[in-house]
Amino acid sequence: MDVLGQSLKVLGRSPALMHVRDSTLIVSDIHLGYEDSMAQQGVYLPRLQLKRAKMILDEGARAGARRLVIDGDLKHVFEKLTRGEKLEVVELVRHALELGIKDIVLVRGNHDTFVTPLLKEFGVDVVEDYLTLDGGILITHGHKLPDAIGSADAVVIGHEHPSLEISLAGSKVKLQVLLKAPMKSGGTLIVMPAIGIYQTGTSVGLDPSAYLSPITKEYAVLEEAVPIIIDREIGTVELPPLGSLLRLR
Repeated sequence: MDVLGQSLKVLGRSPALMHVRDSTLIVSDIHLGYEDSMAQQGVYLPRLQLKRAKMILDEGARAGARRLVIDGDLKHVFEKLTRGEKLEVVELVRHALELGIKDIVLVRGNHDTFVTPLLKEFGVDVVEDYLTLDGGILITHGHKLPDAIGSADAVVIGHEHPSLEISLAGSKVKLQVLLKAPMKSGGTLIVMPAIGIYQTGTSVGLDPSAYLSPITKEYAVLEEAVPIIIDREIGTVELPPLGSLLRLR
């Protein structure tokens, strides 16, 4: 599914984007180490974050990706780089390299503390604020507000982990969505779903104060924002703009 003309496409049924002209796979919010962090709190979860991320890299490589951009929150724990995070980060980077993805960039997110020296050992570039791609596309994690946003044709962020709550067979289910919104400054804001399977995050709606990112709060025209469900079973489904969708409830 095209997200921004021919420039950005959803990667099949995965919560990732392909920048076709640059052969670049874009993912966000992997949150490696999350299961270990929850186990420390007595909550034991299946180890799915790394497995899912590797599957998406496999799919990206089959689609021709030769570059990987991680749009923030590669890891989960704020206060340190845990042993588990280190092992999983190394495994993921090595997996990308084995697939022939030689150019890897991390656009730092708010969770990406203490990981830069490790990544540089493997030749991974770490960008502090934002990265630009061909076609006037600016990639930033979303927890900060870069000065360059107003001049970009499109801005791609993570951070929000957008989701939509729907009713299925009498039960409420949260599905990951990509949110595509016009920006008040012109251009398009694309809010990516998280790679991390446990990061269901922000329920999309019309109240700017309910969002996490200052970019979404200040720039997104939420009435006209279009949620796109991205689900392995359901597929990719573009829904009506939030203004009309939420009035139907």
